[in-house]
Formats: sequence, C-alpha cells, structure tokens
Amino acid sequence: MNTVSYNFDCVVDRHNTCSTKLEEMAIKFGSRDLLPLWIADMDFEACPCILEALRHRLDHGVLGYTTVPETFWESISSWMLRRHGWKVNTDEITFLPGLKKGLGLCINFFTRPGDSIIIQPPVYHSFHSVIEGNGRRVVNNPLVMGEDGHYRMDFDGLSELIRHERPAMMFLCNPHNPIGLQWDADTLRRVASICHSHGITLVSDEIYSDMMLNGKKHIPTASVSEEAAEITVTLGAPSKTFNIPGIVSAWTIVKSAKLREPFFNWLSASEFNTPPIAAIVATQAAYTGAETWLDQALQYLQGNIEYADSFLKNELDKVGFTIPDATFAIWLNFRKFNLSQEELVSTLIRRGRLALSDGVSFGNEGTGFMRMNIGTPRPIVEEGLHRLKEAFSPASETHLMNPVPADIKFVKMHGLGNDFVYVDCMERPLDNLPQLAVDMSRRHVGVGADGIIAILPSTMADCRMRIFNADGSEAQMCGNGIRCVAKYIYDNKIVQKKHISVETLSGIKTVEIHPGIDGMTDTVTVDMGLPIMSPAAIPVTFEGNSMIESPVKLTSGEVRVTAISMGNPHGVVFVDSFNDSIVENLGPELEKHEIWPEKANIEFVRVDSDNTLSMRAWERGAGETMACGTGACAAAAAAVTTGRAKWPLTVRLIGGNLSIDIDKKTGHLMMTGPAVTVFSGTYYPSC
Repeated sequence: MNTVSYNFDCVVDRHNTCSTKLEEMAIKFGSRDLLPLWIADMDFEACPCILEALRHRLDHGVLGYTTVPETFWESISSWMLRRHGWKVNTDEITFLPGLKKGLGLCINFFTRPGDSIIIQPPVYHSFHSVIEGNGRRVVNNPLVMGEDGHYRMDFDGLSELIRHERPAMMFLCNPHNPIGLQWDADTLRRVASICHSHGITLVSDEIYSDMMLNGKKHIPTASVSEEAAEITVTLGAPSKTFNIPGIVSAWTIVKSAKLREPFFNWLSASEFNTPPIAAIVATQAAYTGAETWLDQALQYLQGNIEYADSFLKNELDKVGFTIPDATFAIWLNFRKFNLSQEELVSTLIRRGRLALSDGVSFGNEGTGFMRMNIGTPRPIVEEGLHRLKEAFSPASETHLMNPVPADIKFVKMHGLGNDFVYVDCMERPLDNLPQLAVDMSRRHVGVGADGIIAILPSTMADCRMRIFNADGSEAQMCGNGIRCVAKYIYDNKIVQKKHISVETLSGIKTVEIHPGIDGMTDTVTVDMGLPIMSPAAIPVTFEGNSMIESPVKLTSGEVRVTAISMGNPHGVVFVDSFNDSIVENLGPELEKHEIWPEKANIEFVRVDSDNTLSMRAWERGAGETMACGTGACAAAAAAVTTGRAKWPLTVRLIGGNLSIDIDKKTGHLMMTGPAVTVFSGTYYPSC
C-alpha cells in the first residue's frame, strides 16, 4: 500500500487572503517589509482530505441548521485514545468556539469577578489578557530557568502564592507555550495534588498536544491521577495540529461529573457548544483522515528544528536555544548580547528585517527572548536564520545600526514620467530608507523624484523591491516602478532572462521584458494580478460587497468613488473633464478621507471611447504624478466594471500611454508600458 507523500516545501503566497501575520504586521512592527515569523499558525496547505470534505459539503448548496452527528464526538474520542492513549467517553467532550474563548468561558463559569488566577510565565500571552479582561486578577508563579536553559515549576513559590492569594483557578500550559516543554507525569501529579488540596480548578491548555517532536509522548494532565481528573478542565483543538485556525473549532474534556455537568449545561443554555457546519466537517475530516499528513508535517518540522539547531551552533552561538519537545516555534535567548528589549526588537526589525514574537509579550520573564515560528517551508526558515545572522555581527558587542554610507550610487529612471531614484541594494544594504527617500526626493536640494525604490535580493523571486514615496511613507506596489526595476536587473545582467519575478509587499509579480533593437529593455509587460474590490481587502470603510460609484462627502460637495486595490488602495472618480483644477482641489482631501484606513491613491478618469481612457493621478505621499501604473489598472477595471469601456484599454496619462488588458484564463490585468533610464550618479548624504 502506497502512502501519500505531502509537499511541505511548497511556498504559498498568503497576500490578499486576510492573513493576520501579514495584515497586522505593519501595526505591530511598524513595517510591511519583514519576514513574518511571529504569529502561531503554519504556512503549510491544509491536508487535502479536509479541503475536499469542506468542498463536498458546500457543493450540497444548502447551509441550514445542523445537528452534530455522534461521529463528530467519536472522532475526537478515538483520536485521544489512538494518539495519546487516553480513554475519553463521548459524553465527556463538548465543543468550544475557539480555545481562547474557551479560557474566557471557564473563567466566567468557575470563578467570580475579583478572583485570582495563577499563571506561570513566560507563557501564552492571552492567559494574562483574558483573565484581566474578564475582571479577574493575574497572579504569577514564574517558571525557573536553569543555567542549561531548561525550565521547571517553582512548587515552593506556588504553595506560598496559594497561601497568600487564595486563587480560584490555575491555568496550566501543557505542552508549555512558548518554551515547547512537555511536562513529565510527576510534575503534573504534583501540581494537580496542590490544586486539589486547595479546591483550585485546574484549566489545562493542551492545544499543542498533537505537535510532539523527538519521539516524545504527550501526557494529558487529567490522566496522571484521580486527583487530577477530579479538578482538571482540558482544552484542545485541531487548529494548530492541522493548520486550520481560520476554521474556529476547539473542544473541552472534563472527566469529573461534578465539574462537567453544570459547566456543559451552562454552555448549552447559550449554545456556546454548538459547532457551525465548517467546524463539524473540518474537525471530523482532520481526526479521521489527516493523521498521515500530521506525521509527515511533524517529521518536516523536526527537520526545520534540526537545521535551526545546527545553524545557530555554527553561525550564531551566542543565541541560546533549547530543542523543544513540542510546538512549531523555537524560544531564542539573546541575553548574551546585553541589549535592552527595545534594542533587541529594533535590531531584529531594522537590521534583520524579521518579525518575531516579542519575548516580553509572554511576561517580563521573557525579557531578552524572542519566539520564532518555524512552521514554514525550509527555504523560509533558512532565510529567517540568515537574516538573524545579518542582524548580529559575531564580532560586535553593541550591534549598532550600519552607518549611512558616505556615498550612494543611484540610477534615475522613470515610467511615463513617474520618476524614482533606484538604489541597488543587492550587495550593499542601506539603513533608514524612509529618511533617505525624503532627502533624495527633494527637487532642489536632492536628486528630485517621486520617491526612491530599493532593489534587494529575494529568496522567493529574482529580486525584491521596496518603494518609498517622497514623504518617506512606504507603498506596497508601483506599476511604473516595477517596470524600471525589471529594466535595471535585465539591462545590468543581474538576471539574464526575459521573464522575471519581483517580490513586492503585495506579493510576487511576474514581468516580461520586450527588448529593443539594441538588446536593451524597451517596454515591459507586468502581470498586475487581480483587481480586488472587497472593501476589507482594499481597505476601505464601506458596508457592502463592493464600493462602486458610491457617494463620498467632501467639503466642496459630493463625488462618486469606486474603490479598488491593485496591491495598494485606489479611489477612481469618473469626470467629464479635467477643468477647474479638479485634481489639485479634490486629490488631497480624497487621499486622506476617513474612508481610507491607510490613505489611498486617487484617479480622475475621463472615458474617451470604448477602448480609451484619459487619467490624472494623485498618489498618496507624492501628490500628482505624471503616471501611475497601478492607478491605470484600477481605472481600467473600474471603467469595465461600470460598463463604460471594454478590454483591451489604452490609458492616456500625462507622461504617456499604458496598455491594459485582461488574461481571460486568470482574470489578471496585464499592463504594458515603457521604462526609461535618465541618468546615474552618486549621492552624498553628508553634504
């Protein structure tokens, strides 16, 4: 019998999927241009059997009220016995609408406002927030870290804490997040005995119980003794195990009838324990059909951890690291660098271009630590570790930022007059690009441009581009800019092929070079991807499926706006003419209007014929520009959507014309236009 082999090396682009790790990165870390190895989900595609089960159910077409089948509970019970040797009856299980919500439900049922609850930091950050958010008090019994980096529970401290605080509940993390430690049976029996003797309900978060590594076995807390079974409420979920946290499904197992019956009745009264259709289907499919997928995923994760262990020992041995028993994260100790937490985080962001989970978020005991998610294809793990090495020079004890070079080589290029200064960072990284953009973009005392574009190496494409407007703000994508990037790397023989991939903040874009008779780039066709009209993805504040010619109030009156994203937000306004300085008068106010959470580029568009548009572009952070490639695509999509025009389209801009067409197979917009080198030079920041 052949076993199916799953490919965990496949890199999946998660842009434009409302992925938290990408969508919230700028808010948490101050930049979108980081390698996101922070939030605890994996980048692996879910097991095909789960996806097929969901598709099959949706194909039925009716999504009415659903009764939970007995096979749902049996799938969980069978999994517990098969995977962990723990016999659980189906009547001892009920559904929870997510594990964190389950923590909140336990707090609200088993404790009263003002009660204290014990946690053991460094620990899952939501323990703290869910306790305080529900009007209870957090009392800390920190874990003790030995000189070898291993942790243990402080039982003397626990007993003293209980004597003074008289807690009603204790949260236990088993396996422990972020450390990845599976508690042994003796430790679990001892903590359960202490809680039992003081009448403390023990809530055991076992969401990582299925993610065991190194041949380790999970030990369910409630299974270690009769005392443990009498006081333990076990919480778990298939979400981490099978990488389906977006399908909110969790469960609780309560062995004690004294705890279980009133708790389950309370959950039932408000239907907290009623799973939706997707949770039923995905959970049952996972527990009955995805075990082989999980075994291979764990084997792959083990390889990632072994790679990280070897890399750190050989390349960055000042970073402390203990191989975890479980989870897909590693707990990294940077204390030997003698940096403050702020300096540590800043160094990783600015020099390493890494987004890791801040150790302090797990409690003050996490000072000097960071958590790194390695639940991702190995090339990304490798890139993350190399960035870690770049962030810390082994010969340096201070790890100061790279000083600004005394001179910076640049090339001035434009696409239809949308001009940028291009700096080659393929082998020479530059710090503080936002300020450099402000300085170099000045028309009279700088080079003069709409901004700067840095061309950098990429592990996922032929190169990577970062775009900084003249005001220092960073843009996700620039259609004119990407054509010039392609011209630069092709003409300078950095990449010697006509089909080139470029990594941007809005995903990987593919371009095709069209050389002239001299062999140099003449025009470039860019696959600009799908026009996005979902308000949340643009983003724009609008109630409805799409914002098409919707009225927007301005100080001077009202205009109708169509909102579209081409990797960056656009507002398209159709006009009869460009008279009365409409661009200068309306552009600034529309760019910063409250409907745009991240501001927006504004296009004023006149329809000249079925296949021709004229457009003026007001770009966020730059003002009016001679051309905007993403704006031209947004304008074309808006014109076709509203029935004003047909594919293909020529968009006339101040700087020249762009050709926009649609790939009928994919729905992607294909933009073709010129890229021109103006001059090259040297910029002296100190002057």
